[in-house]
Amino acid sequence: MNSLRGMTILSKISKQILATVGLSIVTLAMNFYAFSGMKRDWFFLSLVAMTILTIVTIVLGIYYYQHEKTIKQLQTMTENIVHDQPAAPLFVAPDNPFKGLADQLNELQSRQQDEAKSIRNSNTELITILSSLPVGIMVIDSAHDVIFANHKMSTMLERNILTQVHPYTQDIRNYQLLSLIDGVFNDRKSQQAEVRSIGDQPITWDTSVVYNQLENDFHILVIMYDISDIINVKQMQIDFLRNASHELKTPVTAISGFAKTLLDGAMDDQKTLVEFLKIIDEQSGQLTSLINDVLTISHIQNGTNYDYQSMNLHDFVNSELAPYQSVAKVHQISINNQVGSGVEVNTDASMLTRILRNLVSNAIKYNIPNGQIDITYTVNDSYWQLHVSDTGIGIAQKDISRLFERFYRADDSRTKQKVSGTGLGLAIVKELVDSIGGTIHVKSQRGVGSTFTIEFPIVTENDGKAASDN
Repeated sequence: MNSLRGMTILSKISKQILATVGLSIVTLAMNFYAFSGMKRDWFFLSLVAMTILTIVTIVLGIYYYQHEKTIKQLQTMTENIVHDQPAAPLFVAPDNPFKGLADQLNELQSRQQDEAKSIRNSNTELITILSSLPVGIMVIDSAHDVIFANHKMSTMLERNILTQVHPYTQDIRNYQLLSLIDGVFNDRKSQQAEVRSIGDQPITWDTSVVYNQLENDFHILVIMYDISDIINVKQMQIDFLRNASHELKTPVTAISGFAKTLLDGAMDDQKTLVEFLKIIDEQSGQLTSLINDVLTISHIQNGTNYDYQSMNLHDFVNSELAPYQSVAKVHQISINNQVGSGVEVNTDASMLTRILRNLVSNAIKYNIPNGQIDITYTVNDSYWQLHVSDTGIGIAQKDISRLFERFYRADDSRTKQKVSGTGLGLAIVKELVDSIGGTIHVKSQRGVGSTFTIEFPIVTENDGKAASDN
């Protein structure tokens, strides 16, 4: 309605201009007649008409100029709105016939700016979310160019992915991943596969390459998730079953073999009977220890209630080292308790016993004649530490990361044990330390020795009672 009103007023202005032109012609005729006939009355009348005509012309000119200026401003504003360009609001006088149209355009421009701001905010939030996801994401357009990639994708591909549009082959070097993406481009169908990296520490990614059809185009979304830990857990489960079967088979075969030999007549020889029964008893003990260790790990993983009590750590270490002194003396190994006599800690005695005994047992197994084992203590504001150091054969750096796996044997040199074991000692230590929220670290050098450091969270008496109640 307002625009129609503006057009009507323009039409009126045009008619007024035409009338003014007509009046000008009449005035010129009157002037010509007055001058030619020397008519004073006509001359005066023509001057009045010229004055009126001049005033009307000036008024119409100003009026027309103002409206023309407003129309140009409206045209500029309309073009900016059409091309999604920012434009300043247009303010006109209340009596201006284009006031309604200007207000509508201002409202349209304001809404457009609000919607554009909302879209920008949504895009920013989406990019922020995608950038913080723990999965790698890359968007590739139909021209084979990367238009977006989050930080996780850069980490996975070990490349600094540019924000500018560029070919995806510039970032991806993995042949299996390239083949997967090329297959989606060729077949126009989504695909999924496990992609494995090549390197010193291979990584497995669960990779989905999704084909997205747009209205007149398409793009491809690459989603990669690191499943190396899952693969490793599966492999550890397989290795555990295989190793457990092997460890169980040895004592069971020995017990069965010697029992059958005795039943076949060897029992009649008293010396052989005693020797074979000792072997059966030894293997039975080994089998029992193995089963108990497996059950211990299962029990820890299912949850354990600890009884935290205050104790003198120096006296406790002395009591736990006593059973090992005779074995250590046979191998000329000295065990030194260097924990201060006044050290008090709040912990579970049975849990600490298992940890200390396993570590000391290993320190004896892999030590050297005339070697040494030191038990030390440190503390800070957050945790207290127990260190078990030996001067043994040490551990290769490549084996330290797998040292706490069940039944894992580092190499041939570490399997020459001086004290028998089940191969689950360090795995039990790791499970116990994890169950109380602690950590365990290993520093070792081949031919020099190893140091195992366990960090125990500092637990107050109230915390200990709460843990015992739970």
